[in-house]
Amino acid sequence: MAAPDDGSNSTASPPTLASVVVLRIAEFTRKPVAEQVRLKERLDALVTFAIRPVPAAFRIVLDAPEGVAVVLLDSPGLALDLAKRSQFAAEGLQLCIGVNHGPVMSALDAHNGPGLIGDGLTAGVTLSNAGKPGRFVASRSFREALKASDPRRVRELGPAGTYTDSRLRAHELFSLDWRPAFSRRFRLIVYGTLTIVAIIGAGFAARLTRLALEPPPVLPAVIRLEITPRGDVLIDGVRQGANPPLTQVEVDPGPHTIEVRNHPSPPLKLEVSLGSGEGMTITHSFAAPAPAPAPAAKSAPKSTVKRTEPKTAKKVEKKVEKKADENRWKTPRDYWRNFRRDMGF
Repeated sequence: MAAPDDGSNSTASPPTLASVVVLRIAEFTRKPVAEQVRLKERLDALVTFAIRPVPAAFRIVLDAPEGVAVVLLDSPGLALDLAKRSQFAAEGLQLCIGVNHGPVMSALDAHNGPGLIGDGLTAGVTLSNAGKPGRFVASRSFREALKASDPRRVRELGPAGTYTDSRLRAHELFSLDWRPAFSRRFRLIVYGTLTIVAIIGAGFAARLTRLALEPPPVLPAVIRLEITPRGDVLIDGVRQGANPPLTQVEVDPGPHTIEVRNHPSPPLKLEVSLGSGEGMTITHSFAAPAPAPAPAAKSAPKSTVKRTEPKTAKKVEKKVEKKADENRWKTPRDYWRNFRRDMGF
């Protein structure tokens, strides 16, 4: 459907308010014909993508100078979303976007056929000429219509100066203001972070509460053994092993009877009571057994042979033997001392 020029050969119906989004390719007429065809195909694909979320009953797509015009029947919010999608999708297309809200009416032109005319469409084309490639501008009338239909979204449009067209009419311009969107996103990030922190903190608090209410875990008690030279270890009447090589035994907390045996020495008996995780060391030395007495040696049988030699001869023999023994060990000094004693010196 084409948008006819104003002329006497057109007939129009009563006007209706509509939002108009004009998409214009910058310097389109200065490009070669082949380049124009390629750019027009890209623009048609972009428009097809941008209008997809808009119900068909609410939109009208028209040919416009150097581009395309999309008319949305009294839907400022949908027009704003369409303009934003077109701006974000127009990579390297040098797209100028003008958004307006005003009266449009259907018209039948003798040369161009059915179409739309009206100030809403004409101002939209003018705004597209005021816009720079890669951004869109909106009129005050569009901002007022957006404010009336959705007051929260009007903050998305901020002042962008004024534009004077070829007829010397001044247009107050508005463009996307990223600060409200950034603030909203920042608030969402902050709220999300706080929510995550609150969830994690609640989990830690619940765990700490559970740990505080739960009784502490019961740990085994440890009995260390240092027995010399060795001993059999019994705890509560149950043999645990010999020390060495056994060096320690784990038992449940509470009272226990400990016995260490090393026959023939008297056993070591202890009554102990240990707490959870408590440890104790038992050091004991068994006395070495006394060596067994050696068997007594048997005495040789006494001889019963009696000598029959005379008693005097026996005494003389003993005396001679004694004298010989004395003379065997005398020195010259002993002889000199005996000689003096015999002479009376």
